[in-house]
Amino acid sequence: MNSNKKITLIIFSMVTLLTLIIVALVAIGSRESGYNSAKKRAYLTADIVKNALTSHMVNGNMHQRDTFLNSLERLRELNELWVVRSPKVSEQFGTHSTNEVPRDAVDEEVLKTGKEKVVINETVEQANLRITIPYTASSLDKPNCLACHDAKEGEVLGAISLTFDIQEDRLSSIAILLNIIAIVIVFLIFFLIFISRKIKPYTSSFDSITNILKQVHEGNYAVRAQEGILKEDKEAFMWLNEIIEKLETVLTGIERNLTAFVHNRASNVNNDKLLTAKEIIEDISEIYNYKKTIETDLTKDDIYYRLIQVFKDKLKIKTFYIFEDDLQKDERKIIYAPKDKKACCDVRKDIKEFCRAQRTNNVITSETFPEVCRLANCESCEAEYTCIPFNINDQKSVTIHILCEDKDCIKHNKYQIGIIKKYLEETKPILESRILMDVLRERNLVDGLTGLYNRKYLDEFVDRTMPNELAQGTTYAVMFLDIDYFKMVNDTYGHDAGDAILQRLAKTMKEFVTNDEFIVRFGGEEFLIIMKNPTVETAKELAQRINVEFGKIIFNFNNESFSKTVSIGYAFFPTDTDQFWKCIKYADLCLYQAKETGRNKVIRFTKDVLKNGDKEKY
Repeated sequence: MNSNKKITLIIFSMVTLLTLIIVALVAIGSRESGYNSAKKRAYLTADIVKNALTSHMVNGNMHQRDTFLNSLERLRELNELWVVRSPKVSEQFGTHSTNEVPRDAVDEEVLKTGKEKVVINETVEQANLRITIPYTASSLDKPNCLACHDAKEGEVLGAISLTFDIQEDRLSSIAILLNIIAIVIVFLIFFLIFISRKIKPYTSSFDSITNILKQVHEGNYAVRAQEGILKEDKEAFMWLNEIIEKLETVLTGIERNLTAFVHNRASNVNNDKLLTAKEIIEDISEIYNYKKTIETDLTKDDIYYRLIQVFKDKLKIKTFYIFEDDLQKDERKIIYAPKDKKACCDVRKDIKEFCRAQRTNNVITSETFPEVCRLANCESCEAEYTCIPFNINDQKSVTIHILCEDKDCIKHNKYQIGIIKKYLEETKPILESRILMDVLRERNLVDGLTGLYNRKYLDEFVDRTMPNELAQGTTYAVMFLDIDYFKMVNDTYGHDAGDAILQRLAKTMKEFVTNDEFIVRFGGEEFLIIMKNPTVETAKELAQRINVEFGKIIFNFNNESFSKTVSIGYAFFPTDTDQFWKCIKYADLCLYQAKETGRNKVIRFTKDVLKNGDKEKY
């Protein structure tokens, strides 16, 4: 229901209620007026009867009383009339006829109380009024009542009862009331039409403004108000249109500029420019805080940790992988992986060729085309996937691999692609700087000849990394390797030959170690292999395998062919000792024993390795 109908209905209801109250009051007044008219006639008739009876009594012609009373009953509207004597008057003068005794309880009550009694009997077809009026003794009457009656002042001498037909009065009142109602109805109809037309311009303006504001609230800023009829409407609509136009211009500019800033992020579900601008501004604020935070982070791992938290807490992405791609080595490593989900993509090498996202540098989603990436195995992970590539520099890139199990998740993640790219873009320069720092640091910690870690790396590992790993219950095996008769190679074939043999040994060791081991060039032809969480079997197996495989290699220098061997000693930390550097020394003692007992051997540390003179020292 529009405003015009509501306001008209409210005013009409109030006027109708007021009119009904007035009609009710008129009806009540008309009814009382009819009753009062009948009472006046009754009083007049009672006075006439009283005076006539007194006259008859004084003149001594009481025998004519009945004739007089019967003539009164022929009066119009007077149905019945009778006179009642009080018991005291009957005692004094006797009873004139049987009609003078009380006929009913009303007569008896009036004689007893001296108060008139009115009884109204109304039905649908007729209406009667019965009134009984007492006659009381008074010395003030003319003639004096007390002169004839043996009574006291104010004593009831008798009463007169009259019944009137008030049907005609009632019908007259009803006719008047119906006329009034008809006039009121006509008035209300004209009043309704008048009010509706008079307030329509105002209510139409209000409804128009309400409708326009509703559309603006729903995101439609192209709507405009039409000119109103009233002068005030025209001014109000002009101001309203100017406000909406300014709002549309500002929001369109904000949306266009800010949406481009966050990589054309998808608009919100309601297509409301104001809500879109609000969301984008919130995103920019969060991105700014994120950038300020990672600028003070020291390592690449810290930055990746922040990025992971953003994906989880800010973007509400539940299941995702972060891959770091080495474009020079053409291989990939996992930076982050969820515990309970398997990736659809298991590409680890030849990234440039086999990773479709990296090769095309485009977002790849399984929703767009069946088996869009033929190497992705989604049957094993039972999910849809989205891959977002992002190049950090010529050497490194990042790939975000997102998994979804339902359409709501896919829709949510598709909405987040633009903001993900913006976070990656803000991460890029800082991550690139930390990667460069890691490269420089790694070069400072890597031996230039063999590409293995140097002593400085071992020192940092012992001081920084090992305490945390020991707190988590990590154990280690320390292997000490040395090339047998290496000095003879340098003396016979030159240092270039020696360097080549060292490089080949480094390559051999790299082939057999995993991510749980790292190799350190300890000095000259001496090397250390640090194993994490080894068993007796795995440590022995690794040492023997390196010993055997290196011994199979044939070297050719100065037209001569020969092979070389290594001797290896190893010990366990903290099983054999609670001091790491002492564990290295124990491995060194085992290596020394291998040298003394024929070389080309693998010896595990036991207490027997310690010589009698060295037991107290070590």
